[in-house]
Parts: sequence; structure tokens; C-alpha cells
Amino acid sequence: MKFLNPAFKHVSKTAITLGLFSLTFSIQSNAQSVAFEEDLLNRGYVDRPWQRYEAEPDFCITNGTFLLPPDPYSQTPLQSEASRLRALQLNSKGDYVSWKIDKPGRGLTLRFSIPDSADGKGMKGNLTLKCSDGREPIELPLDSYWAWQYTVIAHANEKYPDNTPSPDKFARMRFDEATFLLDSDLPAGSTVTLEKSTDDGIIYTIDFLEIEPVAAALTFADINAADKVEYDGSGLSNFISRNGGKTIFIPAGHYNESRPITIVSDDTKIVGAGMWHTTINFTASSDDRHTYSARGIHSNCSRLELRGLSLNTLNNKRYYENNSSFQVGKGLNGSWGSDSRISDVRIDHFECGAWITGARNLKVEHSRFRNNYADGINLANNSSDCEVSHCSFRNNGDDDMASWSTGSYATRNVYAYNTAENNWRASSLGFFGGAGHKAHHIAVYDAMEAGVRVTCDFPGTGFSSEGEISLSEITIHRCGALRGTPGEQGGFWGGADAALEFRAGYAYDLNNVRAENIDIYDSRGDAVSIEAQSGKRINNLELHDIHIFRVGGYGWGVNISPSVKGNGHYSRLTAEGVADPFMSTIPAGFDFTGDDSGIVDISEESDADAIDPQDAVAIFDMQGRDCTSCYSGAGLQPGCYILCDSKGRVSKLFLSRNID
Repeated sequence: MKFLNPAFKHVSKTAITLGLFSLTFSIQSNAQSVAFEEDLLNRGYVDRPWQRYEAEPDFCITNGTFLLPPDPYSQTPLQSEASRLRALQLNSKGDYVSWKIDKPGRGLTLRFSIPDSADGKGMKGNLTLKCSDGREPIELPLDSYWAWQYTVIAHANEKYPDNTPSPDKFARMRFDEATFLLDSDLPAGSTVTLEKSTDDGIIYTIDFLEIEPVAAALTFADINAADKVEYDGSGLSNFISRNGGKTIFIPAGHYNESRPITIVSDDTKIVGAGMWHTTINFTASSDDRHTYSARGIHSNCSRLELRGLSLNTLNNKRYYENNSSFQVGKGLNGSWGSDSRISDVRIDHFECGAWITGARNLKVEHSRFRNNYADGINLANNSSDCEVSHCSFRNNGDDDMASWSTGSYATRNVYAYNTAENNWRASSLGFFGGAGHKAHHIAVYDAMEAGVRVTCDFPGTGFSSEGEISLSEITIHRCGALRGTPGEQGGFWGGADAALEFRAGYAYDLNNVRAENIDIYDSRGDAVSIEAQSGKRINNLELHDIHIFRVGGYGWGVNISPSVKGNGHYSRLTAEGVADPFMSTIPAGFDFTGDDSGIVDISEESDADAIDPQDAVAIFDMQGRDCTSCYSGAGLQPGCYILCDSKGRVSKLFLSRNID
């Protein structure tokens, strides 16, 4: 049989109607763009505007050198931070990579790595962009200034990454992104090429290229507001303060700002010409301790709106001199009051993308939190009823999506329909105290430590005894770490991290957590861990419909530490490619019970000979779930399946019989 790669597929849409079922599948076509398999489950940022073109075997044309997943897995190779642990190197003048463009677009995002300099300030380079439509070649400048963070291999105390290389340190954040707005669309059907056109001695590593349509820049005339004012070039910080309560339009352009922007009046709206057209670049140097937080947008006012712009910085580290007392600033900070809205915003190279405290009913959507040195966004202390949805998180150095109840309970905050990729420290999604939070329809890929965690690792008010923390409809791909030397196997402190973690300890108990409809693929160690420390308890933990497909190293499907006390319940835990026994011994002090369908082994498919079409490329269950990777791993749950050929036609239906 011929199967596509289980994580990505060439895509076109084919509708199939069978009796009561009407399904839409992703089937192979001649396009070279790729789609996440979780799109079929409506998990992640499925309505993202860009097409992705991976620099991987079978997805591009190249004379370069592929970097493939290290076997066994190691954090040391550069590709351990790449999408799906695969990348491409252009080593010499004339090396290139090409893709056929599936849809037109002129907004380009290139995820790349070039080496750091000896002083940690990066190297500059450029690639040449060529297109088969006959346009003149375009030079794309690259700079590793913002990448390459280093941490001491052996240390007893908390130490954050900095940008100073040293033989006693290991590197993370070895990739960054560069964005380019072309004058016109790269047309569908054309071939786009990135070429190394100089002998500069620099190796260029390409992870992927994303291309998206970009609308024309908004103008002042397009803004429909009676109280609108247009920025006059007098300094953004002062202009916004003088025009509080109005709709402030910032035209297309690149604006350098040496001071933080503070919104001082309710009902202020800041509108740019579009994420690709209006950029505010905060120029305060993070090498000067006196610029503490001298960047980003701060407010405690209500009914604010921020949309249609990008924020960037000169900052290239988390803290000044690695001292947490001298933070270098958040992209968004403060409470943002009540009923504020943030949309169509991109935030790069801040300490945190957004650190929100005390917000009420804040809505964040269709935004991008990428390449920051700590959290993507944290709905922290006393933030309630906030929602972050349809957003992209990538290459952040602490939790991508989080809520931490530092002093007062944060309650009922929601993360939904978001995609998180290549987190290089902590986790992609974390709840640390509070009550009533929800995370649903989330897709997590390639986090170097935990994928999702609900833990008591940090001081604060803890988890309320009322109000359930809910995780549902989440997929976690290739996350976690084995215990080992930092920079080689383990997390920042050498410890193990599961793809999905629940941990009580330190200051408080873990209360009232429900996780259901979770799929975990290729966990590097334990797929799920349940832990407790300092005599704290786990109370009312519910695990249901957790599906685990392969674990690496010596990982368990579910690993429960001997010190856990408390209670919980589980049902419908399925495993494929997981060693027996699936679950570690349940300690005597943990009342963790399962119903009759508690653990099901799906490691053997009972009727492989019945699946024998000449050109099969995809298998789907009757709910539209892509099961191609399950079969290629020799495991399918019992049930009825649809098998499709390379032209998107139904080849046959088949029944996978029950396992004895």
C-alpha cells in the first residue's frame, strides 16, 4: 500500500455521501502545500489564512541536504526544533528549494535558522526569491539576532536563558521567522524558489515557507467612526495619550518607538492598516537596565480595541543580565479592563507576547504570538471570562497559552481553536490554579517539554474547590522529554516531561480537572503523567476518551507516581504502540477507578489482508477522522472505515473486526 506521511497530507477537498454520513476529506492532489491532519477534527487554528510549504522530503524540490529526525531522539541536533523534526540545509552557492504554489499570496513567512555569532548578536544573510511568473528576483534579508538562547547545563537554582553563548551552556530557540510583503501575488500554479546566491560561508536551514493573501492597506477613509483621528507622526505614545477615547488610525508604515505606549482612556480604539502593513518597533535596548518594560502597549482601561498591526522589538533576551527583576517588557500588559478586543495582531520578540491581569471579558482572536522569550499569552491573576481563539503560537520560550492565579483566582478563561508549535521551554498550554477554565479544539505540535499541563508548580492561590478545569478535543503531537542531561534529553533541569501532565505539589492541591477526547501521538516519554509532591493531593481527576498512539523511550501510556493521593475516574483509554502494561501501578492512596471500557489495546489490526486497493492513500473512520497513521502503525480500532484512492474516490469500505 502507498500511504502519505501521517502528519501532513497534500490536500484538496472531496465530499462523500454514504447513507446517513456526509463527510469531507483531505485527499492527495498535485499541490505542494500541506495541511495538518487535525483540520479534519476542527482542532487548532483551522481557518488560518496561509498555506504552508514544508522543506521536507516529498514536499519540495531541492538540491540541498535534508535534516531528518534524530534516532534515537535527541535535543542536540538543530532539527529537534524544526516542524516534525525535519528541515533542509542550503550549504553552498546555488543550493535551492522550490515549491509549486497552491493558492496565490504575497505575504511570506519564512521559518529559518542561521548560525549565531561568537558574541551572541547573530549573523546576517540573505536568500534570493525567484518565481516562474517572470518577476525580477527579490533579495530576502535574514538575521539570527533574535534567535539562539543559552542555558547553563548544570545548575541548582532557577536560571533563565540568555543570549550569551558559552561552552557550559546548551542552545534553544535556534529558529526565528522573517516576514516579507511582496508588491503582487505569487500566482497559483507558479513555482517559487529560495536560492543561496552568495558564497558567504553561512549554512541556511529552512523549516518551511508560509504564503498568504494580503488585502490592500486600510486608509483613513476606510475607518467608519465619527471620532476617528489619524496619527500625525508626532510620536505614537504622546499621540495616543492625547487622543484617548477616540478611534486612532495608524497608517501603513514602520514606526520606531523608544517608549512604551500607555492607553489612558476608556473606549480607545487603535486601528492599523493591517497586520502586514503597520508595524510598531520598540527600539529600547534590552542591554540597558534602565529600559525596564520600555516597550509594548499597557492599559487598565475598558472597552479598548487593538487591531490590524504588528509589534516587534530590538529586544533579544528574556531579562537584562538574566535578572528577573529587570524584565524587558511584554507586548501587551495590564488588565485591559472590561470588554476589550484584540484582533489581527502579531507580536514577536518580547519577553511575553501578552501578560494580562484582572481582565474581564477580554476577547483575543486571529492573532499571532511568536518568537517570544517567555509566555505567548498568560491570562493571569484575577482575569475572568476571557477568551483567546483562532490564534497561532510558535517558538515561544515559556507557556504558549496559560492562566496563572498569582494572587486572586483567575476564573472561566477559555482557549479555543488555537494551534501551538515548537514551544522550546515549559509547555504549549498550562493552567496553574483558578477555576472554571476551558481549553478545547487545540492542536499542539513539537513542544520540546510538556505539551499540555495542569499543575501546582508555582506559588499562588491554587485551584478552587469549586469549578471544573476542562480540557477537551485536543491533539498533542511529538511532545515531552525523557529524563537526561539538559540540552540532550531532559527538560531545562534534566527532568522528564509527559505530553500531558497533571501535578499537585508545593503550595496547593490539584482539584477538579476533566480531560476528555484527547489524542496523543509519538510522546517522547510518558504520554500522560499524574504526579504529586510535598504531600499535596489530586482530587476529582477525570480522564475519558484518551487515545495514545506510540510512546518513545521507556514511557508509559499513563504513569502515576507512587506519592499520589486523592481520587479520580477514567474510561475509554486506548493505546496503540504502547508497552504492556499500559498504566503504571495505582498507589494505595489514590482511589483511581475505571469502568469496564477503561483500557483498550488497539495494537493489532485483525484483518489487514482485506485492505488491498492498488492506489490507496488515506483511511477515514465514519466520523471523518483520518486513520491513515493508525493503519501504517499496524493498529485500527474495531469499526467501519472508508478507504480512498489518489483521485479522492472511495475505493472501498471495510470492517476492522473486534480484537479478541
